[in-house]
Amino acid sequence: MNYLGIDYGLKQTGLALATGPLAEPLASVDTGKAFEFISRLVEKHSVKAIIIGIPDGPVRSRVQKFVDGLQSLGCQIIVVEETLSSHDARQSLSHTSLTRRQSREHAVAAAIILQSWLDSQQVSGHT
Repeated sequence: MNYLGIDYGLKQTGLALATGPLAEPLASVDTGKAFEFISRLVEKHSVKAIIIGIPDGPVRSRVQKFVDGLQSLGCQIIVVEETLSSHDARQSLSHTSLTRRQSREHAVAAAIILQSWLDSQQVSGHT
């Protein structure tokens, strides 16, 4: 089963893919073009579910609108609390160059969100 993880950002949206038990960072794309990119990924990889992190704070309503749009893709949309995923991503990239870190941060955060969800499903026996 294939799963897509999303870390929505105001400028960049991170994407990660799991075709097995491990989530891999895929890409960071311009948020304005993210829906089209995600639509192609869902079709190309036969994505069963999209797991998207939703933060607390003022960005939450924008993420919810994005989630509402994702409903049209025909796969299950799972919203999870996004607790420290961006912080964890920055920490894991701390030894890389600034340019590479900035371009990968959202994709790594998406992989963290997706991997956390995958791990929770294995613990509860749902995968």
